[in-house]
Amino acid sequence: MKAVRILSFVALVLVALSTTGCVGNAGPQGFAGISPDGDMLHVGSVDGRILVLDADARQNNRPFPSEGEWEYAITTESSGLGCSTTQVASTIYSAPLLVDGKVCVGTYEGKVFMLDGESRSQGLAFPQARAGEWVYPRDEDEEIGPIVGEPAVIGNTVYVTSSIEDDGATTGRVYALDLNFGDELWVSEALDGKLWATPAVHDGAIYVSTFDGHIFGLSGSTGEVLPWSYENPVGFVSSPFVAGGTVYAGAFDHVLYAVDLGAQQPKWTFEGGSWFWATPLLVGNTLLAPCLDGKLYAIDASTGKPVWNNVFDAVDGIATSPVLVGDSVVVATMEGDVYFVNIATAVGTRVPNVVDEKRPTCDAKVVASPVYFEGMVYVRAQDNVLYGIDPATEQVKFTFSLDME
Repeated sequence: MKAVRILSFVALVLVALSTTGCVGNAGPQGFAGISPDGDMLHVGSVDGRILVLDADARQNNRPFPSEGEWEYAITTESSGLGCSTTQVASTIYSAPLLVDGKVCVGTYEGKVFMLDGESRSQGLAFPQARAGEWVYPRDEDEEIGPIVGEPAVIGNTVYVTSSIEDDGATTGRVYALDLNFGDELWVSEALDGKLWATPAVHDGAIYVSTFDGHIFGLSGSTGEVLPWSYENPVGFVSSPFVAGGTVYAGAFDHVLYAVDLGAQQPKWTFEGGSWFWATPLLVGNTLLAPCLDGKLYAIDASTGKPVWNNVFDAVDGIATSPVLVGDSVVVATMEGDVYFVNIATAVGTRVPNVVDEKRPTCDAKVVASPVYFEGMVYVRAQDNVLYGIDPATEQVKFTFSLDME
């Protein structure tokens, strides 16, 4: 039995809190990320809301909502034992996908939403079909299984992945939806293993990795499974990352695998001290791979050999992807510390907490990847606070609470 069958639920247990019962109890806590576009930041909150923030307004502490800013709560129907049915916050585990002026997001409850910014800023009823808004599946009682990965897009098609359980077996599927109307274009055949991956797009094909150790390629136009697939002896914990004809993915055996498309054996493997949960960042020919062992590894993308003599060690696990800022990358640990790490030297500088330097940079865990936008690094922590960090001073410049009540 593969290791994934023992560990399949451990990853999110580390970072998501949930309780059961009646309304008023906390539900699952999401870790949606940040997506910048134009002058605006699109941020997912831990309680199922999408907020669009003006970067300048937030830096200057202007009242929310300032011009162009809005928020929208994505909810789902729920009922507890002895409780009446009510609407509760949906759970979002990925950054919003921005396409053609709209915001696409998938929920753990198995729904895909396409939001129009102008309609949401005016507070109009959802969905405004004429503005290109939709929800899939349309039937309120229908869902496609938990969505954890971020949606992807090719042309006028949106792709999402989900998993379902049937007769005790868990399988994944990829869904292709019309960008403008949300119509179902195709659904893939059942793919072995839980599918929590963000699809990787490469040359018109979709690549996904499963908890049972498969990497599948699918035709973007038809959903047909391509002749090539790769089967690993251990399940994959990370989404695939494709660059230069090679797919990279981290597995439950603490190994990062590099597999050339079309090959049946890894090009190289690199072992860390724990899972490579987050997607690595490719800078030139160097793969910067964060690991839950607290280290950031610099790996030659061609050979799999270490680039640094000494790796950067943040001690606490890193579950987020690095972001490039000049000659450094920014990484955030699960305990809330944020570091600027020089790519050439592997030397890191910790951003201090604004109140107590002995505490982590952020006052809560960080599971959503940071972004660099218009000269500022943004981090959303699990206390529902957005942190703005100035790269010039490597200090927290401002914070903004995403809690509106």
